[in-house]
Amino acid sequence: MRKVQFFILIETIIFMMAFFDILANEGARAILLFSVILLLIRHLIGSKEIDFLLISAGSLFFLVFMLNPYFILGMLLISVYMIVNFFSRYEKKNQYTHIILDDQPLEAQKEKSQWFGNQIHGKDQYGFEDINIIRLFGNDIIDLDEGVLVGRDNIVVIRKTFGRTKIVVPIDVEVSLSASSLYGRVQFLNLSFWDLRNESFSLSSPGYKESHKRVKIVVNCLFGDVEVIRV
Repeated sequence: MRKVQFFILIETIIFMMAFFDILANEGARAILLFSVILLLIRHLIGSKEIDFLLISAGSLFFLVFMLNPYFILGMLLISVYMIVNFFSRYEKKNQYTHIILDDQPLEAQKEKSQWFGNQIHGKDQYGFEDINIIRLFGNDIIDLDEGVLVGRDNIVVIRKTFGRTKIVVPIDVEVSLSASSLYGRVQFLNLSFWDLRNESFSLSSPGYKESHKRVKIVVNCLFGDVEVIRV
């Protein structure tokens, strides 16, 4: 972007020099004045079509500027800049690597969300995939004890309006909790309770950053308690 601004500044200076050089030349001034007079006559006549007066005035303007060395220099710089910019863009375009993937059908899994009532989410329902729950009313129990959590990218996301949320985490898995509530309470790994009043809460177990088996839990609700326990 700075290169473009610098180029525009240089071109402005060159064309200003061309304009002042034309005004300093008596012959060029006379031709410009004659061109302006032709345009005024055409305006007074009221002609709206391209006629002899307009063509003559335009030709005189073009002749005056094309005979000026500064104007020629400015046009040459514009041409060089456009050529360089074209080849640079063409080179960048050719640097991309085209990867052709195997044409295999994608299998999507869809499942209806249960907005109301109590629900237990376990291994049989979600397997080893990330858990993403949207609820209006009801209590939820997320049991991760029977699942195999390997790696750093295990995520549980819960969004609800009302209800209690309980997450059961295996003993060998580190956990990070991020919760927000308009009115609720949070208990994290049998520690003290934290009351949330239109607040956000974030806490991680001591070995979360270094662990290779961990899960991140995100709970957003209006009214409800959040509890994370280990078994």
